[in-house]
Amino acid sequence: MGPSGMKWRWYWGIWALMGLYMATWDLALYPSASVLRLLALNLLQNGTWGLLGLFLIWLADRRPIESFAWSHWRTWGLHLVASILVAALGLFLAYLISLLVDSGWGKVFDPVHLRKGLPKFYRAYFHTNLLFMWAVVGAFHWVRIYRKYKAREVEAAKLQARFAEAQNQALRMQLQPHFLFNTLNSISALVHANPDGADDMISRLGTFLRMTLEAPPDQMVPLHKELAFIRAYLAIEQVRFQDRLRIEVDVPASLQDVRVPSFILQPLVENALKHGLSDRPGGGTLRLRASRDSEYLVLEVQDDGEGLTSDREGVGLSNVRGRLGLIYKGRHRLDLRGGPGMGTLVVLHLPLEPGEGEAP
Repeated sequence: MGPSGMKWRWYWGIWALMGLYMATWDLALYPSASVLRLLALNLLQNGTWGLLGLFLIWLADRRPIESFAWSHWRTWGLHLVASILVAALGLFLAYLISLLVDSGWGKVFDPVHLRKGLPKFYRAYFHTNLLFMWAVVGAFHWVRIYRKYKAREVEAAKLQARFAEAQNQALRMQLQPHFLFNTLNSISALVHANPDGADDMISRLGTFLRMTLEAPPDQMVPLHKELAFIRAYLAIEQVRFQDRLRIEVDVPASLQDVRVPSFILQPLVENALKHGLSDRPGGGTLRLRASRDSEYLVLEVQDDGEGLTSDREGVGLSNVRGRLGLIYKGRHRLDLRGGPGMGTLVVLHLPLEPGEGEAP
């Protein structure tokens, strides 16, 4: 059953429960009366009021109450008059139903009986029935306001997601020129000293850029794809470092498909090479590790180079922090460890989705 069917099921269900409640009330007042007669009487009366309530719902849908301001008094007055008229008509029909159930058609068309009993019936039940009609109008507007609130909430969430995605994309686009600038500088340094190496680096740069352009613009990618980008990037840097760069990768098979932010490791690896290993005559070792710590994926980028010499963060690391903040909303952690001559270790703790990172 769709939302519309569910809505009307609730509507008629409430009127049916009201009929049952009022039947038990009458039974308590008149214990000798027939249970079936009281049940039929109250269900028919409440069903009639439910049908008349549909008119108030239609009117509220056409002329909804948008504000409590005095400038909207015409709308309030319209609903007040409509609810009074519907309550009066509902009571008149309810009185006819009671005559029909009690005495048959004879008394329904007896004008004398109607004149004597109807005013008393109105005095006893009009205010209660009017409250029922106001409840119908109020419930309609409550549902309408709730739906508008939820729709605005969903729209706000979509806008926030689009804004975060735009910010994330901007940070990614900021990294690419930064990476290209550094790579082209390396190629420029090799052109005269090592033309073959420069040519090899250009070829590997072309392969890396092709992988980047062909990759879907997804915010999250499987870890094995992220590692493929890193290997393509390291292939470029290997030309410059030659045998001075040693690479160790330790990623368990169970974590290969865990989704991580795309291009999140490249700036960390670039920092390790540029600030940790590039100025060392003997080069060094770059280690990439992945592990699971409870509900977190732990990614480590470590070098045994010069170590941290300044608290200032470059473009790469600050962009990584910015992207992680946009994606994980504070549920992540980025730790930077090390010191002069001690190498540098960058540790990312990224929250896992349910079922991710579990061994098959």
